[in-house]
Amino acid sequence: MRKPVLGTVRRGALCAAVGAGCLAAPAHAIEDTIVYVECTATDGTTRRGTGVVVSPEGHVLTAKHVVPDGADCRGKIGVADSNNAERMILQPFAAGVDAALLRFARQGDYAFAGYCELEPWMVRKRIVVAGFPGGSRTGVPSYREGILSTVVPTAQGVLETDGQTVAGMSGGPVFSRNLAGLVGTVVGADFARDGTVSYYGILPASLYAGAFGLTPAERPCYHEYREIDLTDPETEESIAVWRAGDGPRHLGVYEDEGFCFIEAIWGEWNHPSDEVGVWPQDGEYVIRGENFGGGTHGATARCIVHE
Repeated sequence: MRKPVLGTVRRGALCAAVGAGCLAAPAHAIEDTIVYVECTATDGTTRRGTGVVVSPEGHVLTAKHVVPDGADCRGKIGVADSNNAERMILQPFAAGVDAALLRFARQGDYAFAGYCELEPWMVRKRIVVAGFPGGSRTGVPSYREGILSTVVPTAQGVLETDGQTVAGMSGGPVFSRNLAGLVGTVVGADFARDGTVSYYGILPASLYAGAFGLTPAERPCYHEYREIDLTDPETEESIAVWRAGDGPRHLGVYEDEGFCFIEAIWGEWNHPSDEVGVWPQDGEYVIRGENFGGGTHGATARCIVHE
């Protein structure tokens, strides 16, 4: 089964939108999960919004208010293109919140986003909101940056954020800043009496993950502390230690979320070509070395999160 998309957007997209560092994109960038959604009601009116692919079978999560009862819905991945949008089928799930699950009628193996489990310490963490603003002349996803103003949902199950959204972005994905997973979906804004926006709303994906069968993100969406714990949760052994004779050890930290370096070395370095270091490999840091002299030696890495 396909795993959730990890990663970056394609070069230039997020970089220009929020000033992110540009990395080479993986085979399936996060844009391959963002869906333009267009639903026509029985009275002929059309609602437009955004969704996100959440399963390899092509299930698409969006806002319920984008999908009127009995509507005919169509969608297009990565671009707002009504002429080439594909048929979508509403799935029989009721989560009791402003969320709806659609599915592409065309069978295929779709790139999809895993979800982030929210914790209290994630308040004020940075997010990236994506969608297709109404009236956009480019047809490509628009990205807005913000923070999680709260991690405690309101009575309506909504989180507050300062990430500004506009019409057409309803139902769109809200990703963690490192694009590792789906924090939630856009459900609109709350307005004060004077017409100003009190807050923009996010429906947290973890709230309805069980109802919709969502898949957890492959790597952490956020880190609680600036120094990353490099302990394997299954073996409880450190993955930061390299010893002579070992192959490369993947540290699970990516260039877009932090940096890693050699903290300490030890042992016998008997050959001038013996070496050890930390280098990025396909965007992920690895600790690796060479042992030509047969000595017993090693090193330890350390990783720090960008803020």
